[in-house]
Amino acid sequence: MSFQVINKTNDLLIYDVANDNVNYYAKSGLVVNVLGGAVTLTSTNDDGASQIVMSTRYTDVTVPSSTSAYDLATKIYGYITTASPDGFSGGWADYEDVATTGTPINVTATPTVLTNDGTGVNTNTSYLPVGGNGVTQLWDTSSNGFDFSDLNVGDMVDIRMDITMIITSNNTAVDVDLYMGSGGSIVVPFISQQNFKSTGSFEVIRYMGIYIGSEDVRDNLAQLKVSADNNCTCTVHGWYIKAIRRGS
Repeated sequence: MSFQVINKTNDLLIYDVANDNVNYYAKSGLVVNVLGGAVTLTSTNDDGASQIVMSTRYTDVTVPSSTSAYDLATKIYGYITTASPDGFSGGWADYEDVATTGTPINVTATPTVLTNDGTGVNTNTSYLPVGGNGVTQLWDTSSNGFDFSDLNVGDMVDIRMDITMIITSNNTAVDVDLYMGSGGSIVVPFISQQNFKSTGSFEVIRYMGIYIGSEDVRDNLAQLKVSADNNCTCTVHGWYIKAIRRGS
């Protein structure tokens, strides 16, 4: 048995994959709980009559992905407690790095991943779009990549990058690109051949909007990579990430 639970603006779509059944239920009439390890959705109609519309182990629900019955129930609860009247919803997070302040990243002509350990005091994940959208994180500190796996194809993401380039040679040109999709096959420029005419430390802030255009983009971590035509170093202050969920 396999299910997919899809969040719509005012309804919840439940796709019973095994039996090829699709049903829509108004969020206002749904309750989710965990009974004996099974995640159970109960629907109540206007007459007060209720029925169980889904009761299954979290391992049998392929969308949204989850790590436990609690995790799945929490995501579905977020779905059914938030409706967006204009069809859009969203949230944001801010991840501040600490490690590169003491150990800057060495930058060469070969693109190098910009790391962010997310341990800074200004890191804030309290406003991720969990309510109604089931987003648990937008940045993976262990893999140093943007995690879009909880988003849907068609959703949008804005990223504000804040770094400092420490330039040691005059006329150093720097590139920063976002590599998305399998093998980093999609490249979005954040900085293109910015020339630093003199030596010193230069804070660089860039704001870029992207979209989740395919399952390949959604399911693979995206990474920011920096390169330069002269050796230099770089520290990461952090990034603010805003996710905008497309309505239905």
